[in-house]
Amino acid sequence: MSRSGAKLTLVSVLVILLAVLLAALLAYLTPASAETGAGADWTPTVEDGRLPGYEDSPVNNDGRYFYYQLCKEVTFNKPTAPGNVLIENTTGNTCDMQVEYQLEDGTVIYTSPMLEPDQHLLEDKLSVELPEGTYDVLAKIYVYNRDTGELQDDFSENITVVVKNQLF
Repeated sequence: MSRSGAKLTLVSVLVILLAVLLAALLAYLTPASAETGAGADWTPTVEDGRLPGYEDSPVNNDGRYFYYQLCKEVTFNKPTAPGNVLIENTTGNTCDMQVEYQLEDGTVIYTSPMLEPDQHLLEDKLSVELPEGTYDVLAKIYVYNRDTGELQDDFSENITVVVKNQLF
């Protein structure tokens, strides 16, 4: 290969490398709203019915008990992006519910919207931006009387929250 051919090849490789680096930087700096619809105006969507894939799971046939579904490992691909919270207030319950995630030091990093019986939430964003990592979290499930709004009961579950910082 001639010297001019080698120079041209080297310049071409550098241009391609620079373009890839700029694309990665642009993707990193792009707000979450451009990627997932999860910008500052993000509103979680509470949906009626069972969580997809859990339609055949047990339902509450006895008002003395409270059933719920809760994801044991919630993943957020970026600190500001929505994650797969997968929360359900199961069919047949007589109370509303709300879920709160707490770090080991008691810091609340997430509070769900209120879920009525036979409603679920697929994804939501953390209320605190956490650095990339894996966190042991206490999920507190609060059960409220539908008529009075008073706290009736609460449950706790140990879950894991994974925060990633993916470029794409």
